[in-house]
Amino acid sequence: MNMDVINNTSVKEVVLIRHGKPLSAHNDKVNSAQYAQWVRNYDKSILDPTSHPKQKTHIDDSYIVVSPLLRAKLSAAYYGATQIDEELPHLKEMDIPYYKLPFTLRSWHWVVLSRALWFIGFKGRFESFKAAKQRVNLVSERIEKLCEKHERIVLFGHGMTNYYTRKSLIKNGWQLKQKDGGFWGITILHKPLP
Repeated sequence: MNMDVINNTSVKEVVLIRHGKPLSAHNDKVNSAQYAQWVRNYDKSILDPTSHPKQKTHIDDSYIVVSPLLRAKLSAAYYGATQIDEELPHLKEMDIPYYKLPFTLRSWHWVVLSRALWFIGFKGRFESFKAAKQRVNLVSERIEKLCEKHERIVLFGHGMTNYYTRKSLIKNGWQLKQKDGGFWGITILHKPLP
């Protein structure tokens, strides 16, 4: 990456950082009722103290945006963010769906199965996939608006939300420079100034 380009402010930069691993992110065998509780616990979880970024990016001189969920706020704090510029409700994770099904699976297998059912339109007491994508488009619109005033924006968010935000930004002319969707993963996008 040519740092001179960034330093000359001829590009805008967006950094999407996925939160660290939640302490509740175990992978036990559970039934559907236990999985529903797993989802609730995941949404309220603190970070696993043994979870650390493989790499870090600087957040100095950046406009810092966080999801309202605790794990994203704690991840920003771990990075040393002393001031959060904006808490963006639309940046929260796409709801993790859960369905009442008559079998036992490992927690993360439930996530995969439930997401697959959700993608094809199965409904439940959570936002639909269509509504979630529309919400993520609002995140992209907010990023575009923030880029009118800020050269570098760092967002502490979530796996699925970051994935669809990245797709939306690329569709709007942003160039992908780096991507990692794992816990603590960093995705970087650039957009040349007009």
